[in-house]
Amino acid sequence: MIVVNGRFLSQRITGIQRFAYEICCALHQIGVDIRILAPANIEKDYNLDGLTIEVIGGKGSHYWEQVTLPAYMKRHYNGEYLLSLSGLSPLWYNRNIMTIHDISYLLRPRSYSLPYCLYYQFMTPLIAGRAQQILTVSEFSKTELVQRLGLPAGKIEVVYNAVRPSPLLPRGNKEKYLLAVGSHVPRKNVRRVLEAYCRIENPDFELYVVGGKNAVYADAGLRPYTTRKGIRFLGYVTGQELTRLYRNATAYINASLYEGFGIPIVEAMGQECAVVVSDIPAFREVSGDAALYFDPLNVADICDKMETIMQSEKTREQLITKGNERVKLFSWKSSAMKVQEIFKKLKE
Repeated sequence: MIVVNGRFLSQRITGIQRFAYEICCALHQIGVDIRILAPANIEKDYNLDGLTIEVIGGKGSHYWEQVTLPAYMKRHYNGEYLLSLSGLSPLWYNRNIMTIHDISYLLRPRSYSLPYCLYYQFMTPLIAGRAQQILTVSEFSKTELVQRLGLPAGKIEVVYNAVRPSPLLPRGNKEKYLLAVGSHVPRKNVRRVLEAYCRIENPDFELYVVGGKNAVYADAGLRPYTTRKGIRFLGYVTGQELTRLYRNATAYINASLYEGFGIPIVEAMGQECAVVVSDIPAFREVSGDAALYFDPLNVADICDKMETIMQSEKTREQLITKGNERVKLFSWKSSAMKVQEIFKKLKE
């Protein structure tokens, strides 16, 4: 049996929440007895069919995670390990498996509100130090945790993100656009993508921007671009709509300054969409030779790569072919099986 911290179910589905949700679904599909302890305010976008959910009251707050959840664990599942897939674990529960996706709050603090940064800067080392096991999503993030937080490498296991296999949608021919996907937070660097687009004289394609702002994020400086011709802010979209957008985009672009992984890259490859991304370690690890890279701090370079990918059908075809092979490396089933194996070793 695996007991899961279900606080993520009270949050909108973005990268971290998707990881937690998909790992839970994959564990269930491979036959693991999984119990998700969730707060009362579960978001309606999650399909929980077949999953065992125990609602234990209260909204998904820090108080719920640090007080309500460990109290319930001690009463009903004392002695069991608690798997937290989306961030922190309860400090006052002794059998934690904690997931740290990245340490952007430490390395890119200006991307977030001050209270958010201070909380995670204080709590993460404390909880990580007490956790029985730590999961992270890339070898790059593992190295960061060892070097920046001083955690022992032997305590950290890499469990990759992935995407669900899905049939390729029919392509539409009416739209010609470059697609950017990501929360409106400074480290995602969407502003430089917008600036690069605006430097192109009379572009024959549009720029679609998917994602939105959260209260914990600092202002990303996107407001001046909201009325620019050719730029379309789509906000949050459904998973089905996002798949359609990937499938019909001429290319996907991600200019993030710092990431632990990069799920949208794999999602784009899965829909045979050419990928153009920042030359940062996590993206190199995920994309390999299946992406066109640029310097995320150099607007001129971003602009140049935009024009290259939109004008060169040969480049796009080469990247799509390589992406078809690259995406096979990432499977939720494989990641869930690794989590299962970690639990088996801990219980031996």
